[in-house]
Amino acid sequence: MKRKRYLFILPALLTLGVYSCKREAPLPIKSPYQPTPVKPSDIFPASFGMPLIPKDNPLTEEGIYLGRMLFYDPVLSLDSSISCASCHRQEFAFGDPKILSKGVFGLLGTRNAPPLFNLAWQRTFFWDARQRRLRDLVFEPIQDHREMAMNVIKLEEKLKSLNRYQAAFRRAFGEEPNLHHMSLAMEQFLMSIVSADSKFDRFFPRNLSVFTPEERDGFLLFNGTPDSTTRPATGADCFHCHGGVHAQAIDPSIGIVSNGLDATITDKGYGNITGKAFDLGKFKTPSLRNLVYSAPYMHDGRFASIEEVIDHYSDNLKFNAPNLSPQLNHGNLHLQLTAQQKRNLMAFLKTMTDSSLLTNKAYSNPFR
Repeated sequence: MKRKRYLFILPALLTLGVYSCKREAPLPIKSPYQPTPVKPSDIFPASFGMPLIPKDNPLTEEGIYLGRMLFYDPVLSLDSSISCASCHRQEFAFGDPKILSKGVFGLLGTRNAPPLFNLAWQRTFFWDARQRRLRDLVFEPIQDHREMAMNVIKLEEKLKSLNRYQAAFRRAFGEEPNLHHMSLAMEQFLMSIVSADSKFDRFFPRNLSVFTPEERDGFLLFNGTPDSTTRPATGADCFHCHGGVHAQAIDPSIGIVSNGLDATITDKGYGNITGKAFDLGKFKTPSLRNLVYSAPYMHDGRFASIEEVIDHYSDNLKFNAPNLSPQLNHGNLHLQLTAQQKRNLMAFLKTMTDSSLLTNKAYSNPFR
């Protein structure tokens, strides 16, 4: 019996050992406590507009670094086997290539893990838009039995027992580890992840010369409005839900919609949060940036390729889907895009690819 117990404990100890041996030098401890401020303009591109940084959580080098440590550290899970980064992998634009992610007990989640970038401008979080602050968001996967399954009281004790966090919390907040500062540090790190280095960014807002003819035609199709009779449609009307520099409707009043996936509600979505019938089947519209890396698509990961997504909006919308967005219903007629139009649209969507996000060391695992 004892031998079995030791066999169970050994992998966890090895995991802790691996994560304790940091190759990246930690930030120095300053005495007295004096964190290093980070100018928002050094992180956030002017073309995006300045996001609202919480007044009670200004960005600091030490806070961001602590949040990065926590994001990659499996000690946040019950058995120290998975971290936030296990389901939000940098090489996939901080998304998960699996349809559903697996938690510490081998249980699967209920929705696809969305990519994480440009969160500083977001007003809601999760597919069903149930959270309004990043600091509140981080507690959900940590406590969910299908994900990290951690008791937060035990987590605080766990963090206090580790020398690396005793030092890191004092550098960032001048105090010993606690859950409140844990959430603020993770909020800072998540806000710092920015994707803004793509061909699309060199276009914005009007430099069409950066595009190839195919990409330009895709751009015009993306931003065109179809009429109620002409088919194939001369406009795909993507911009209403995915317009602007974020390729996403940030305002919740227009950015939480039903996109005609199912005639029968299979997931209540936002309606499960509000309890209102007209919100059933609605989900937060994702950014179209980095689609090349962030498959599968939709809240349930049902589409494996961008081509399948385009086919859905062109030919397979369920017009009888409850609460279907009016922007998608053009006289109950499918867009019926041609093969060339679909290629053009695909070419334009690929201009939103930011490969630097996948290798930026500021967002990478600090324990390697």
